[in-house]
Amino acid sequence: MAEEVCHVLVCTNVDCKDRGSQDLLAALKARVAQEGLTDVVVKPYLCFGGCQHGPNIVLYPSKIWYAQVTLNDLDDIVAHLKGGPVVRRLTGKVDAATQELIFQLLDAGLF
Repeated sequence: MAEEVCHVLVCTNVDCKDRGSQDLLAALKARVAQEGLTDVVVKPYLCFGGCQHGPNIVLYPSKIWYAQVTLNDLDDIVAHLKGGPVVRRLTGKVDAATQELIFQLLDAGLF
């Protein structure tokens, strides 16, 4: 059976972009390629609605929401993508209602 693809969605809207999300997107793409993670797809996402907690990265379908991500966090995020633990210090910052709304949109295929 084929492995499930992990979509790593990086917010690239104004607030997250101003906080460096474009650099995060480029660096994550490079790291995923370097690590040979063929079951991981990194791509931009217009907006998650958690602007005050940006930059935001959502892993789908595992529904992990990382907030206030910096380039210094990428080693831990890549380790998670390789099967390591969730990076707990980056979770739980965005309210549950916002997270649930985005997860429902993603479940509906809007990514």
